Amino acid sequence: MTNFIDYYRVLKVGPSASAASIRASFRRLAKEYHPDTSRLEPARAARQMRLLIEAYRILIDAAGRAAYDLRRKAKHPPGGISYLSSLRRRPDDPYARALLIFYDLLNGTVGRALDNYDKLTAAGAEKVDLLALLGVEDFLDCTFLLAEGYQMKGRYREAVLHYEAAFREDREWNYFRHFRPELKQRIRDLYCRKLARTAPPREAIGYYRKLLDEYRFPKTDRAFFHKKIAERYGELGRLGEARRHFRIALELKPNLTGTKKIRSFLDG
Repeated sequence: MTNFIDYYRVLKVGPSASAASIRASFRRLAKEYHPDTSRLEPARAARQMRLLIEAYRILIDAAGRAAYDLRRKAKHPPGGISYLSSLRRRPDDPYARALLIFYDLLNGTVGRALDNYDKLTAAGAEKVDLLALLGVEDFLDCTFLLAEGYQMKGRYREAVLHYEAAFREDREWNYFRHFRPELKQRIRDLYCRKLARTAPPREAIGYYRKLLDEYRFPKTDRAFFHKKIAERYGELGRLGEARRHFRIALELKPNLTGTKKIRSFLDG
């Protein structure tokens, strides 16, 4: 964070600038800084041009801009340092603690943020309306960063619950519209690769059913979910259910791969 560069200032646009405004400003400044046409000293013009290109590359990409904006928020907390100091002097105030958790997440102090969040929820977080406190955008950012933190710590159940909370709330606000496919993919991967793999058959079936019932995935993914459900029903000895879900999987994707296990089981 010590070498943080405000790319909005580099491009001379505001934080809410549209993509069209960013492009227009980039074209105008590129003419000003290009070493072949700039009135600046050549080495300085080249440095400015490199910085301009870097800023444009980050801010013109929706996902890159979203990630950058999170870091920028940490650099510019509401009210400045005195505001943060006032929050730290209120350790018994759940609202102040919630704001400090968000600040720590933005600054990469994930362990402290999760520890404080765990303590907050243990103390009765249902009394704290984080959405009302932080506002929609910061609430969604905070929830997403909590999910990332739990995932990084190997606490996959908490991670997926927070990703899902962000996904559900975003359906109304459309804040993560460019990032939503990635958010849904993280939910899928956590259920399939982390939770279902080690879960008992009935629990694993519940995970796959949730992905089928609550999210819109392409046919290839849905076929995979039905195949895994078939395998788990096979483990339970419920061959009728296993055959039904395997049949659905093949209807969705006739050339589905990785079916040797369930085929041999059902044939046997």
